[in-house]
Amino acid sequence: MRRHAAAALFAVLFAAVLAGTGAPAWAGPRTVASTPADGAVLSAAPSEVELSFTGTPDPDSSHAAARTGSGTTVPSGPLRRVGRHGLRLPVTVTAHGDYLVAYHVEFTDGTDLVGAVRFSVGTAAPPALADAVTQGAERQVAAAHHHDIDPLSATLLVVDGFVLLFVILLLRVRRPPRRFDESGA
Repeated sequence: MRRHAAAALFAVLFAAVLAGTGAPAWAGPRTVASTPADGAVLSAAPSEVELSFTGTPDPDSSHAAARTGSGTTVPSGPLRRVGRHGLRLPVTVTAHGDYLVAYHVEFTDGTDLVGAVRFSVGTAAPPALADAVTQGAERQVAAAHHHDIDPLSATLLVVDGFVLLFVILLLRVRRPPRRFDESGA
């Protein structure tokens, strides 16, 4: 009987954990557009890069960096929200060449997204940045910061652990009910 109760408790706890994990990562927000567009060939330098997403970005928790094709940092301003689903990064592009804007966007629903936009200015050719350069820039932007542990979530996780331990101990220590034989003794 005890094994059945423990198995039922485990199943309930497992279902509760699964229900609390939220949607899978693949169902999260994604980039839907950028200005300039990824791979754009521009004759004049842009003064900003605008990104649009399917989710609502949190500009205070998001990061972006602009670089030249050789990896030199391009001066840029702070990310600002545009409308409900966009971010704008002011940039100071002063020379012709290939450019990359890598971003790590945190959304208000707690999900995040890492990506990059490549464009060229004054070259009359698409940006020739290799995928390895793009992926390296994305990793650098994503690794340039870390997010602290939410104190409330951490506290609740510890409390949940103690409750689970207490329930397991109760199940192990509980004495089986006394059985009466049919004679009434």
